[in-house]
Amino acid sequence: MAVCGVAFAADNAVQTFTPKGVSEFEASQRPQGVPTDYVVTPNGFFSPSCVQRVEEGETLHADGSIEAANGVVRKPALCTQAHYRFDGSRVEPNGSFSLPPIQARQPTINGWVEDANYSSSVNIGKIVATWKVPSTPTNQSGQTDYFFPGLEQLPTVESILQPVLGYGAFSGTVWTLSSWNCCVSGTTYYSGPINVKAGDTILGTTQCKAANSCSTWTITSKDVTTNTSTTLTTKPYGNLLWVFGGVMEVYGVSSCNQLPASSPLTYSSIAVYNTAFTKISNTPWGADYPVGSTSPQCSYNVSTTSSSVTLRY
Repeated sequence: MAVCGVAFAADNAVQTFTPKGVSEFEASQRPQGVPTDYVVTPNGFFSPSCVQRVEEGETLHADGSIEAANGVVRKPALCTQAHYRFDGSRVEPNGSFSLPPIQARQPTINGWVEDANYSSSVNIGKIVATWKVPSTPTNQSGQTDYFFPGLEQLPTVESILQPVLGYGAFSGTVWTLSSWNCCVSGTTYYSGPINVKAGDTILGTTQCKAANSCSTWTITSKDVTTNTSTTLTTKPYGNLLWVFGGVMEVYGVSSCNQLPASSPLTYSSIAVYNTAFTKISNTPWGADYPVGSTSPQCSYNVSTTSSSVTLRY
């Protein structure tokens, strides 16, 4: 697919990456009910017309318009297609949803597997976390594996701000970094990805641009090893109170060897701050296993300290 194209330099060559298409899954693992021209995102399955790239230096506004550094504003075409959440729900552009038309043809995971999170009593202004790019899965069958910390609203979740490490997230069996915000009027937005390698150290930072003024946020996904990064500047849609220290989310996974060969993955040096940028000392992480009894079962286990989240599989 040529939509949502992403170009960047790597090894002195220009490569073009597009979000992973449903058609790239093995036929037996394609989610039923989702059109094959849809693409995979950290927020579920979307029509390509509802996935928009935000360039470095641009700002995504709450109404979905995108402002360039010189003040010129562009408004992408309105999303007119439903998207499908990882729980199988069909979500219309106006936010209404219906439960799930998607049933996997065989045991396959499409969605969040395990995470650590907590609900904050004060508005969050910043979260940072460090982790390493894991090894490539031994079984490369078109799956997509995502890892990220993130922030959401409560009591009504309107979006998620997330610096995302993904394997097979864009066309090609490579690791990439991109920052995401979903979903204004059914559209999900992302920053242009950069490619990274197994063993690289990743720093994810999601924060207000200024203390006590959280009208604008930056989501920065940085490869510390190579000193490269990609940033999404965006408006939030409500107070951010739901804190995720580390998440594993996958699509098209029907066997444990489609997960990274190295386990565990640890998010370390996690720090959470209020809107005055005062560090919150008590982060009562709770382990969560959204995958439930879905196969494959890969000895999932979440352990935490006040500043780390370890995901085992």
